[in-house]
Amino acid sequence: MGDMILSLPAISSLKKSYPKAHLAILIQEYTRDILWNNPHIDEIIIDYGQNMLELAQQIRDKKFDLAVILYPSWRNGWLCFFAGIPVRVGTGYKPVGILFNKRAYIHRSKVVCHEIDYCLRLAEKAGAQTTNREIALPIKDEDMQYAQSLLKKHGLLDTFPLIGIHPGSGGSALNWSKDNYAGLIDGLIEKYNARVIISGGSNEYDMLEQIIAKTHTNPINLSGQTNLGQLMALFSLYHLFIGPSTGPMHLAAGLGKPVIALFPPLLSQSPTKWGPYGQGHTVLMPENVECGWRRCKRERCGFFNCMDRIAVSTVLDAAGGMIGNAGIGR
Repeated sequence: MGDMILSLPAISSLKKSYPKAHLAILIQEYTRDILWNNPHIDEIIIDYGQNMLELAQQIRDKKFDLAVILYPSWRNGWLCFFAGIPVRVGTGYKPVGILFNKRAYIHRSKVVCHEIDYCLRLAEKAGAQTTNREIALPIKDEDMQYAQSLLKKHGLLDTFPLIGIHPGSGGSALNWSKDNYAGLIDGLIEKYNARVIISGGSNEYDMLEQIIAKTHTNPINLSGQTNLGQLMALFSLYHLFIGPSTGPMHLAAGLGKPVIALFPPLLSQSPTKWGPYGQGHTVLMPENVECGWRRCKRERCGFFNCMDRIAVSTVLDAAGGMIGNAGIGR
């Protein structure tokens, strides 16, 4: 999800640079709602994981002139190659680069800029003007109506400062402990009189219930009650979003919501590359942790469980400042 959101400025740059071009995008089905009614996309092609040669033939029949492979994989590279697309733009540093004939020599692994800027470099290699960094996330009317009805059901619509917490990371990043999330929820409710919603996938319901069991307040668990489009609508109604480095964090930032993002010190998960994009966000990381690793060494690291060095009080103070700046306190 995060990769798709962070590719949107590159997509809009390509369309604005080639306004008469037919711009199609190849995606996995679960990200489809992110692209609903996107003004810069003319066609969505779904990769269901079907036979690669069959999908390549489907793409070949459309007679594309140019492919920009923003996230290089062997499957994407071979699809564009077998589809006979004459100009294939991609990275020049990965082995899959042999399948591209117009290469941008960028080292994502060196983490010198944001992921959005890496994608824009590839769009630039395709001839696009890349001054635009717009993230367009239109929301369906029916999804907004559903989100509003969900809030109304719990007495949360237009009533209190509404803070969303999405504790799950899907294993994509190191995360805070359940005890810390519980302490944060209690602090937000008691200190700022906030109403708190915790969200997650249906497979995270039990984990979120374990967090709630550690609280002595009344957060609302909406895990598994929304699809992606409805989750976008729900996030758009928040006054503040708090969560780890994960796709929903990028979704909230892309919707223009103030974000407090909890990041580990790992180079591969650096906020330089993966932080919430735009202004008005706060990134918190463990203090006094020296980590030059790309992957967590877990028990072999002297700073293991480093995420819990981010104190609950630190997050509460950051939330208080952002609530005050937004003028949403009661």
